Amino acid sequence: MTQETSTNLNQPRRKHRRPTSSDSDPLFTFRNILNIIFMLLAIAGVVVYVWVDNTVGTYIVLGAMAIKMVECCLRMLR
Repeated sequence: MTQETSTNLNQPRRKHRRPTSSDSDPLFTFRNILNIIFMLLAIAGVVVYVWVDNTVGTYIVLGAMAIKMVECCLRMLR
């Protein structure tokens, strides 16, 4: 019973490799853009919530959450 090992670390070899993200998912860059928009809106919403107006900040954060839900749906439908 010999086990295939890698050359340097003496660990078992992986039988399956993850495909590169750009090859396996054509929507990868679109999802990244949606994530960046989500992060910017979430930060802006918290800043507005704390320093300007609670109601407007809440709406901005809810909009950011809607964008994040779209991104999650795209990931699940892949």
